[in-house]
Amino acid sequence: MGIRETFKQNLKFYRKRMGLTQERLSELCELNINYIAEIERASSKFPKPETVDKLAAVLNIRPSMLFDERGSPENIKESFARVYASSLEKKLKERIDREIENVCRMM
Repeated sequence: MGIRETFKQNLKFYRKRMGLTQERLSELCELNINYIAEIERASSKFPKPETVDKLAAVLNIRPSMLFDERGSPENIKESFARVYASSLEKKLKERIDREIENVCRMM
């Protein structure tokens, strides 16, 4: 996942966690609501460092949390699913291979 997608998901997560609409967040940060909407759509708009600081301050988080790939539960869930699926696939393949070996020995 790219930095824009990570930022978008984290911004949206922390905004909703605070119970803020895009409009209210834009008011508190003194930004245009369309700008907030564009950021959350991960369009070509990307905030300046000063804007990231404003957003983080209003959301009561460290600015780095907006860039952390494991920052929001959505991202954690997605990462966990990828790792777990890979591990599960490996274990299933090993088990199937063992069962095939057992069946072949019985013949």
